[in-house]
Formats: sequence, structure tokens, C-alpha cells
Amino acid sequence: MTEMTVPLVSRGNGRWGSTSPAWDHLIDRESSGIPDIIQQIHDVNTGGNEAEGLFQITPKTWVANGGKEFAPTARRATPQQQAIVAARIFTRNPSGSDWGAGRPGREDPSQLAAGLVPLNPQEPAVPDNRPDFNEYPMWSPNSQSRAGTKVDLFLLHTQEGPGNADSLAKFLQGNEVSYHYTISEDPNDHGVTVVDVVDTDEASWSVLSANNRSINLCFAGSSASWSRDQWLQQARAIDVAAYLAVQDCRKYGIPLTVIGTGGKYSAARAGIADHQYVTKVLGDGTHTDVGPNFPVDVFSAAVTKYAQGDTGGTPPAPPSPQVKQFPKDYTDRELLEYIAAQLGPGDPSWASTGKTLRDKVWGL
Repeated sequence: MTEMTVPLVSRGNGRWGSTSPAWDHLIDRESSGIPDIIQQIHDVNTGGNEAEGLFQITPKTWVANGGKEFAPTARRATPQQQAIVAARIFTRNPSGSDWGAGRPGREDPSQLAAGLVPLNPQEPAVPDNRPDFNEYPMWSPNSQSRAGTKVDLFLLHTQEGPGNADSLAKFLQGNEVSYHYTISEDPNDHGVTVVDVVDTDEASWSVLSANNRSINLCFAGSSASWSRDQWLQQARAIDVAAYLAVQDCRKYGIPLTVIGTGGKYSAARAGIADHQYVTKVLGDGTHTDVGPNFPVDVFSAAVTKYAQGDTGGTPPAPPSPQVKQFPKDYTDRELLEYIAAQLGPGDPSWASTGKTLRDKVWGL
């Protein structure tokens, strides 16, 4: 989703001074007419409640007003689609105090939304290749401010115990640990569930000194000791994890680079890795998840797939073409042509029986 910054006016001015009445409407509701912080269009409230997105729509209200036709929650929808759902809410509750609709000088609710962004239901909220998964929030209190730290890592984790995304998210409510996402694949129907546990604008309690710079996803019920075959039984969850990684890399400007997993890492110092990266490369802690058998090739291919299908992002750079080495990488014909070029034009003057390499070259 494209990020846009709302322009500020001096403190105490109750109106934005914007040509769009939607800005005035939003700031009047959000900050009592006193805009004193920069708020971004994709997520104007990270204060701990469930309201999300430009129009502060809770997940329950989002679903009730048809938002799931675009995205699971307002946070994952485009500004255009958030405006469409907001217009439905305005229309159904034209005099509700929540939205300030019907007040003097306010426009028709649908026009209010249209004044902010074009009401274009054809624009996809997410790439067409979005995988199928169920997502809902279960916010944990275990988080902290990033204190202005640049987010440059997306890290994968294992649970090291039985469970699924929902049960792990519940565990994270009362223990001093958390992740941004928990994810699992049902062993029966293979449906994938993602639980949003900590807002990605906040730091989760996952990787010690790297908390403030990272986004963290945990495969519920998994273990660093798993074999490759055991991991591949969670192939759909791995695929969804790659999709989420691409979306968050876009949002925060994290390089779409898989640094590595299982103790094997490239020289890159920003991108997608696992918990052991923090242990081995950053030198903090003792964790070794996600383990040596995590199918990083499968995960990396999925990252490339979703990055290429995402028009707002930059796909990972393809590997550099291999440079041919002389003479071992050249064909016989190429070598003969090379020799002929060295001999120069015309047949040499010395006598020949017609059976030499020279005769073969000049017979080309």
C-alpha cells in the first residue's frame, strides 16, 4: 500500500487547511482538531485499540460492512478500499456521533470518502496472487515502542512446542514474550491461520537487542529439530509467511533479500532471516531456530513469486549470469574459430599433407 503523509498545520488550528473535507473530518475525530503528530494514511492509530486504517475501522466493523471482499482487515486494504467501506458505514449511520456525520458544513458521507481517495472498487487491495488464509487480531500487551529505530529485518521463528496459531497467540497474552504474527497450517484441511499479535509499528518481545529493528513471525507448533519433510507438511504456511514478509518489506523499506536460515547467511545485513541470524551474526542470545532443515529454497521461491506479483515492490535481483572461463567453458567449434582468428586470413605457406589441425581449421 502506498504511504502518504498528512500535511500538518500549526497547533491549535482545528482545521487542516486541506482542500479535501475528508482530512478535516478525520482530524476533527482523531485529535479533537489539534494535529500535533504526523499520521500516515495506511495506519493512523497505533495506540493499542483495535481501530485500524485511515478511517479507524475495527476488524468487527470491517467484516460487518463487507470489508473482507477487499482484505482481511482495514490495515491490509488500500486507501481506496478503506474509503469504500467507510462510505458504507457513513451511509448506514448518517447521524452517528462516531463519524460526526450530519454536522453543519459536512458533505454527504460517500462524497466525504470520495474527496479523500477515488472510490475505485476495481483496484486490488493486495496482489492478485494473494494466497488463501484466515487472519484475525489477538493483541498482546507484550510490546514496546521502536523508539525511532529503522525496521530492516523480518525474522522467522519456531515455537518449540505443540499448538497452533490461535493457542500460541493466547499464550502470548500473559507471558513475557511475543511475536508480530503466529501462523499454522491445519493438518486436516491444510487451511492456514494467521493471528496478528503485535502491531508491526511496535516492537515485539522476540529477539532481545534486535526487537526494535525487526518484524517477527512464529510457526506455531514447529521445532528447530524438524526434518525437511516435516517442514514441507507446512508448505502452505511457509507460502503465506513469504507473502506476509513481502508485504511488510514493502511497507517498511526492508530489502526483499532472503539473507538465509539455519546458520547459513549471505553478507547482507538487512532483509529476511531467522532467529539464529540474531545469535550467529548479531551475537545476541543462543537460539538456533528455525533450524538447518527449514526449506529456505521453497520459502525464497515464494518470496520471489509474491515480490514479482506485487507492482508496488521491487523483486529480488536475479543472480548474475555466470561468466564463461577460457578454455574449459567453450565448445569445440568456438575453440576452432578462435584458433582460426589467430592464424589470420589466407592459407599458411608451408606444405601440408591435408591431415593436420591447420587443414581442419581452414576447412571450416
